Amino acid sequence: MTTYLYDEQTADSPAAFQPVALTAGNGHNERWLQVRIFDLPALLPMTEMFGHGESFVPLCRELPLRYGSSSVFLDILGVSATGRLVLVECKLWRNPEARREVIAQLFEYASLLSEWTYSDLEARLKKARGLTGENPIFAAVKAVHPELNEGAFVDSVNRSLERGDFLCAIAGDGIRSDLQSLRRLLTAQGGVLSQLALVEVRTYRDGVGRTLLVPSVPLHTEVVQREVLVRPDGVPLERTTALDEAAPALEVMAQPKAISASKLHNRAFWDKFIEQVKFDHPDQTPPRHGGNNFVRLDLPGPVQGLVAYREQPGTAGLFVKFLGADGLEALQALIEDQAALEQEVGQPIRFKINEGQDGERVAGRLSLQFEAQGDGAARDAEQLAWLLRTCNALVNALRLRLGGTGR
Repeated sequence: MTTYLYDEQTADSPAAFQPVALTAGNGHNERWLQVRIFDLPALLPMTEMFGHGESFVPLCRELPLRYGSSSVFLDILGVSATGRLVLVECKLWRNPEARREVIAQLFEYASLLSEWTYSDLEARLKKARGLTGENPIFAAVKAVHPELNEGAFVDSVNRSLERGDFLCAIAGDGIRSDLQSLRRLLTAQGGVLSQLALVEVRTYRDGVGRTLLVPSVPLHTEVVQREVLVRPDGVPLERTTALDEAAPALEVMAQPKAISASKLHNRAFWDKFIEQVKFDHPDQTPPRHGGNNFVRLDLPGPVQGLVAYREQPGTAGLFVKFLGADGLEALQALIEDQAALEQEVGQPIRFKINEGQDGERVAGRLSLQFEAQGDGAARDAEQLAWLLRTCNALVNALRLRLGGTGR
């Protein structure tokens, strides 16, 4: 189908634009489409995809998200004026597998992103894009929407992260709506409350090399939302439904409480620990966040792993739980070797052996503690330095004695 550009202000003949496929051969590949959408945010028809009031302010291309010991990269991250994050993946539809792959990727990225807080997001964007200044996320959005209130916007973004309530878009060429297949794929994904829409970007080129971009939302594309509901007896139920379907007579789970300032501070502390910690042992995998104010590390052998934690006001510590009869045997061997172990770690180590029924499951534990002397930022710096140094030394000592490369 040929498209014509007709200029009534001149006597020139209409410019004819011929359809062009997005291929690596002509330079119009997925990366090219990604750059166009980032530079021209109006290419995403947000109202048609997600309803009135939603917008798109691009924040970052190729945003790194930690996945195990490596990173994956979200094509485009943006935010709406409503404070909902917008996740965009660009895909050329070569075969039926492409749809399944990109939907799985997008929901994986949404799951990883839902573990962040607003402070995490700001720190990662500063690192990825070199942003500076106070609250650069809000500054970018206010430049487009000057009427926004900063406090309300930050609260909305925090809710978006906490609930996994994102606007997800797949942009590509030749998208065809297949609602039954799409519904099955979305049902298979879990854990995040998201809306997904497709946008087809058709490309045309005229005789002098100009390119015309025409976005469109497939007529029957359906926005699908995942919700967690609870029965009157408190049992959670999960359903995936089109937004225009009638909801069952169930009570929607209460909204999570706002994240406290102390939790944000703790999260920032452990993010710094995860980024800075270095292990001499090549088989040691990176730490991962646990609950508030602690992280977990995997260790080989009959143990539950290594936990690094902080307690108020100035206590930081490490402990390992030993499991079952094999764990008891390993713990007793460490107790016999306590002097050498403490010399390697450079810290006094406490041991506890459990008795009774609890001892059948958790045989005992090994623990170390540190009391910081400073206050505020000085205390955090003391704790961080101790944890970085002692965690590496303890991992080296325990891996040598517990053996293996993983459970």
